[in-house]
Amino acid sequence: MQQEDRSQGEEISRKTFSFYFMEITRLVLGPLATNTYCLKIDNSVIIIDPAGRLDKMLPYLDQCDFLAILLTHGHFDHIRGVDKLYDAYHIPVYMNMADHALATSESEYQYTVSIFGFGSKLKSPISPMTEGEHQIGPFKFTTYFTPGHTAGSVLYRFGQDLFTGDTLFKGSVGRTDLHTGNANMLKDSLRFIKTLDPELIIHPGHDEESTLAYEFANNPHLRP
Repeated sequence: MQQEDRSQGEEISRKTFSFYFMEITRLVLGPLATNTYCLKIDNSVIIIDPAGRLDKMLPYLDQCDFLAILLTHGHFDHIRGVDKLYDAYHIPVYMNMADHALATSESEYQYTVSIFGFGSKLKSPISPMTEGEHQIGPFKFTTYFTPGHTAGSVLYRFGQDLFTGDTLFKGSVGRTDLHTGNANMLKDSLRFIKTLDPELIIHPGHDEESTLAYEFANNPHLRP
């Protein structure tokens, strides 16, 4: 299982997928090199897993219309930038409420500090993310519940782009030995992922992009 303990410098990589006019910017932020994604259609923006400060990385955001923050799960390295964004823009924050305590409780904060030496917890109001199809402004997407890495882990699918958080990485999957992790649930979630379109591009919570076709052929956790 991937241990998520690497650290690297902050970087930006931009990819534009013109077939549905959405620009995806990936930022590598924070002490665990967590991927934050900025999705932009015209002047509208959705942020997935803000792991740190975005203002210096994407100064154009002050001229954009922030519509939502979407969280793939409640681990501290994926939520570190949420409160500052909420304080600045007062935009709704969505997550699967099965991870609410993971993201907000003092005991979980102390637990992550004891393991990693640092942590974070949310103070911003959280709105429930339900499974199924959604539309926020010009963004149409589907949410899949995929417990295992955490009880409330989800995937977000925008067209042919699948944001997998720490459920699925290039060549690996998320660890299940932290609070609310469950190896059997993760296996069930991976079986579901194997039913999805192999042409989907995956954007994981750490490391590089991939495709489901590549993962089906090369990821030991997804091979028959």
